[in-house]
Amino acid sequence: MATFLFENRPLYYEEHGVGRPLIVLNGIFMSCASWAAFAPGFSQHCRLILLDLLDQGRSAKMDGEYTQALQVRAVAALMDHLQLDQADLMGISYGGEVALQLAVTHPQRIRRLVLSNTAAYTSDWLRDIGHAWEYAFASRDGHQFFKTCIPIVYSPQFYEANYAWASAREELFVRAFSPEVYDAFARLTRSAETHDVRSKLGAITAPTLVISSEMDYVTPPYQQAELAARIPNASHLRIEGAGHAVMYEKPIAFASVVLGFLMADTDIQVL
Repeated sequence: MATFLFENRPLYYEEHGVGRPLIVLNGIFMSCASWAAFAPGFSQHCRLILLDLLDQGRSAKMDGEYTQALQVRAVAALMDHLQLDQADLMGISYGGEVALQLAVTHPQRIRRLVLSNTAAYTSDWLRDIGHAWEYAFASRDGHQFFKTCIPIVYSPQFYEANYAWASAREELFVRAFSPEVYDAFARLTRSAETHDVRSKLGAITAPTLVISSEMDYVTPPYQQAELAARIPNASHLRIEGAGHAVMYEKPIAFASVVLGFLMADTDIQVL
């Protein structure tokens, strides 16, 4: 658990385990704390590096608008701070967009790339979901935020089966989220509006795993299929029976495919 200064702002990160470095970038509503259940397992196989991007978790909150290019520079600065010429990189949703932008601008710095529930561009569908979220953020009301933003990130089956848990989370958000947090969510959402790397995906050189989930209503599976088709050395895997938050709905399947991809030897020859 540590911080480093990026453009005079502190960024929070955590390191777990030793070995080949894996940097993980969060979705908008996530933070380093979101990975608590995964850290013990992942850190047995790699040097797990978790990062709160600007306006996330324990990292600095911004005082104005920005684009995801700022977050890309932040990730590169973390690598420089840790003296990493190259690392594995995994991004979830928003974090996947930042990872994509790093991969097309600094391809030599990424050994392997994992993109979970990530789109190559912000579609009209995704942009309008973001606008709906912004109305909820502006209300500063935890109940409105939860009802507007959270159900859509899960599959209907998971949400119904875990409704008591979801209701408890709603009450937690009501108590814990301050106006500062809602303002940060809004800036993060707006920073993704101009995301579009479709014309640059051919520049990615790292072997890439694109993960989608059957009932993702935020970044639908066809978007990951299109993404994988445009990346030169990409594999596409769809996890059935899960929504946008696939890592929480299907944690064993998620961890298995990610670690399997990262740990596989690229020099294996099929006889």
